[in-house]
Amino acid sequence: MKQLFAAISLILTVHLGFANDYEITGYAPDFVGKKAILYTYQEYITMTKLKLGEAVVSKEDSLFHIPLENGATFKGVIEIENTEATIYVAPKTSYQVYFPKAENQPISFQNQYTDLRFYGLDTTDINYRILQYNQWFDTYVAYHEAEIARGKFREYLDTFMVYASDAYKDVKDEYFLTYVRYNIGEMQQTFGGNKKSESRLETFLNFIEPFPVYYENDQYMKFFRGFYSKNFEDYQPTIEAEINVAIYDASPTKLMSVLKQDLFLSNPEIRELVMIDQLGKQYYTRPDQKRGILLMLDSLTTHARFLPNATAAKNVLNYLTTLEPGFPAPALNLKREEGEDPISWKNYMGKFVYLNFFETWNEQAKTEMLILAGMQEKYGEYISFVSICSDQEEETYKAFMDANPSINWDVFYVGKESELLKEYKISTVPTYFLIDQSGFIAMAPAPTPSPDGEYESIDKTFFYIKRALQQMYER
Repeated sequence: MKQLFAAISLILTVHLGFANDYEITGYAPDFVGKKAILYTYQEYITMTKLKLGEAVVSKEDSLFHIPLENGATFKGVIEIENTEATIYVAPKTSYQVYFPKAENQPISFQNQYTDLRFYGLDTTDINYRILQYNQWFDTYVAYHEAEIARGKFREYLDTFMVYASDAYKDVKDEYFLTYVRYNIGEMQQTFGGNKKSESRLETFLNFIEPFPVYYENDQYMKFFRGFYSKNFEDYQPTIEAEINVAIYDASPTKLMSVLKQDLFLSNPEIRELVMIDQLGKQYYTRPDQKRGILLMLDSLTTHARFLPNATAAKNVLNYLTTLEPGFPAPALNLKREEGEDPISWKNYMGKFVYLNFFETWNEQAKTEMLILAGMQEKYGEYISFVSICSDQEEETYKAFMDANPSINWDVFYVGKESELLKEYKISTVPTYFLIDQSGFIAMAPAPTPSPDGEYESIDKTFFYIKRALQQMYER
């Protein structure tokens, strides 16, 4: 293993002379020819990703180079295919990393996680400091495990906080100091219980009231969401009633006024952010308030008092409405061949559309495509079928289509980078949607073609659509 790391270090070192001013140089021999993408999070309420750069892993030396132009420290994510790793990126800093494949993880449609190996990392770098801090705390807890098991965790946490304060008294890195402060705060909050009044007040006075909102610090926002986990329905009945009136009136101003009664929401910036977060949660628990919530979020995207909160409101609104039944389906603009007129929802007006996303590596997706062939023959007069393939390589898609001539409905290849995948929030395949005759979402997600355990397949829905349309035609 040491010989492997030495060889990797040599490869990275040799190529430093060819680097841009600041960049991530990565060695990823398990992903040759694949695209490496650097993301950050636009905000930590919806965890919406923002792409900052990309590069292809070279076939010659297994390296990728992603330029950096950041003016502040941020938490980044490097993603290659379905594997991702975390990196903290400081201004005017270059990084040399080894990106290994994920090991010993269960098969999943979600991204798998791997740990980067850093080379030439300065001891003052944010990654080095966070890794060192986490190892220190883990060692401290392990050393005092017996006493902590007897209920003395809070006592030892307070002692560790003193040690940390002394250890980092000369550190000037604000991101790191904030990370440490709110990592300890999160543990104190977990130990004391967020809803115990004395402990909650102590946490507020020590960790929230004296400090600004650190929107870009992942540990602060993790702490923040834990502290402000209270839902609207958890308030006293009189306050909850006022909250409901404000939502029915679709008035952010009224709701801000009501929430001001909460001691822990005295800061208007925090109050506005918590309001946005809780409106998003309320959307799923109070169907009668959906309209008011959407109108309020729409207003906040342009009229929030604090700019980062406007971004959060926009992302929450997009998250709630993009795939909500009764709302317009995200637009289609698809072509099979260059020169063809693009296909949009107008091409399917007047018919229900069964839309699915698939990839040919997935056995379930391939099997269900063949099941769809039978359904298309059975219901094609009443239902249109549209399939979208997001394979990494177009060649695998073409090979699959050539091998399955029974798939004769509208099928399109879009690849991994299509905006359509983001608009439909595709994180797993296969995924299905049912779109109505006017281009509005009827079911999201829709049932699959094959029965899944206790769930029925889409066949039953198709049967009722067919029967209803036949009855309408007979009149």
